[in-house]
Parts: sequence; C-alpha cells; structure tokens
Amino acid sequence: MKENSKYPDYIGVSEVTTQSYEHMRVQAQFEGQPSIMFDEPEGFDIGDPPDLRGHSRGWTPVHAQLAALAGCTAITITVVARDQKFQYQNLSTKMRSLIDIRGFFFDLHLQPKYEQLNFDLRLDTREPLARVRALARETSRRCPQLGLFRAAKVPLLICWYRGKSRTPLFEERFSLNRGRTPEDQLIAQRKRLRKAG
Repeated sequence: MKENSKYPDYIGVSEVTTQSYEHMRVQAQFEGQPSIMFDEPEGFDIGDPPDLRGHSRGWTPVHAQLAALAGCTAITITVVARDQKFQYQNLSTKMRSLIDIRGFFFDLHLQPKYEQLNFDLRLDTREPLARVRALARETSRRCPQLGLFRAAKVPLLICWYRGKSRTPLFEERFSLNRGRTPEDQLIAQRKRLRKAG
C-alpha cells in the first residue's frame, strides 16, 4: 500500500491545474513540468462581445487532447511491444480530427462533436502482419486514452503502416460502419455545395 494514499495501489492519480487570463488564454500546469498555454485561433467570430477572440499564442485544447491520445498510444505500444517481444523502431503518429464546431460558435442548439478522427501509426518492423495486428489489438485494449475515445463512440479510423509505405497494413475502425465514412460524406457534401453555388 502506498504511504498516505487515499486510493488502492492500482489507481494512478494525475493532477493538472489551470489559470485563465484575458481573452481565451488558459495556462495549464502540472508539478515539476513546463506549462502549456491554450488559446483558440484568432479569426473565429463568436458573437458578442467581439473581443473574445484568441490570439493563437498556444495550443488549442483540442490539439492538446490529440497530443495526449497520440502520446498515450505510443507509450502503450512500447509497453505492449516489450511484453510481446515485438521488435520495431521509429514509431511516429499523425492525427487529423474533423469537428463540427457550429454548436460552439454559431448554432447554440447543436452539440459540438467529433465527426471523425483519423489516426495513422507508422513503425519500422520486420514482424509479420499477424504480429502487428496482435500488437494493435492489445494496444487498443490497454491504452487509457484510446479507451476514452472509444467509450465516447468517437468515429475513429486507425491506420497502421510499415516504414515509408503509403498503403496501410490494415485499418481499425471504431464507431464506424463499413463503406463511406463521415469524412467521405463531408467531402461529398462540399462537392455538392460547390456545384450548386
């Protein structure tokens, strides 16, 4: 049992504090580490008063959330790879979120939401495809941040790549049906609007 702990040993505790400043600037800290500055990008018109605009001086909370997901996944891959004796090098990730922001800025009757999150994972490995799939399955099961996005039913497309290949080894789909994705539908909608306009 941990000394002076209110919780069982298997409970990890993370504490972050924030301080808000003028406009939409928020500074986040956690003990012993450099702070992070959050700020929405300049140029969004969110109504009255008009001075509530960010100045793009730091990360947006969405960028920080995506970085946390990517970082947590990369750490989980390291742990799972060690447990599975899986050999790899040069893990990198790339993420793109598509968020309907109308409910945040323009139409207060809507709930802002992720339409889709694309998450590419790239690693150098000679391990066979079956072993990469096993690494992916166990990573998805064990990663707390992936678990959070999956529990929230965020449409999530994870593509696993080997080396510099442009073709994914395989895809994992969470809260996505086969066929057209929300991203595909948004692209088609934009094309229809361009033709009509």
